[in-house]
Amino acid sequence: MFAMQRSEKILEILYAKKTVQVSDLVKLLRVSDVTIRKDLKKLESNGTITKIHGGAVLRNSYISTKPKKDQLAKFVCKHIKKGETIFLGSGYACVSFAKQLPNDCEISIITNNIEAIPYLKDKCKTLILLGGEVITHDHNFFTTSSEIYEQLESYNINKAITSCSGVDLNFGISFSTEASKKIIDAILKNSQSWYLMADSSKFNNVSPYKIADIETPEMIVTESLIKEYKKYINITEC
Repeated sequence: MFAMQRSEKILEILYAKKTVQVSDLVKLLRVSDVTIRKDLKKLESNGTITKIHGGAVLRNSYISTKPKKDQLAKFVCKHIKKGETIFLGSGYACVSFAKQLPNDCEISIITNNIEAIPYLKDKCKTLILLGGEVITHDHNFFTTSSEIYEQLESYNINKAITSCSGVDLNFGISFSTEASKKIIDAILKNSQSWYLMADSSKFNNVSPYKIADIETPEMIVTESLIKEYKKYINITEC
């Protein structure tokens, strides 16, 4: 089992039980005490958990948004058709999408989401991980490259599926890093449609890098639609 898969399993256990012991993880995952402690240290440095004596607990911020993102991902999975080529972005919602895709989806996926790869490798007809520098931001790991445009221009992408950092009535859709902005900008130039997953905490938020107006995505999916955004026909409440 890869380190990323262990981390995801640890988080699944923590989400269900709220706390976990190192000794239990050693038995369940069949690795050493040292390995588990390294995994927990990495998760703590990402801001996801807090280590306690002999184990760990989830931080409240992670608990509050994870179910919402799972709900969005499940909804978007229903809009995928066999034979399509999909770009899958970074972030937990996109990892959840990868996990919830059916095994017989028969699609091709291009992605820069390193954490999604273990869940996609046995499901996709074709799986392409974009190369470049590995970026760590807000608990997520993804690749970026100055040659992103060149990497994508030869692909016919049916749907781009991403999350974002903010959706605002005046500022539009925004991202928190320049690297993310460049990636999404390149993707939108090479995709026929864009499906954006944005849980309710993202609305009325503004991040530094604007990528598009609210009307740009074919669909913005959220679990609870704020009243002032109901005028947008492309925002769907799942």
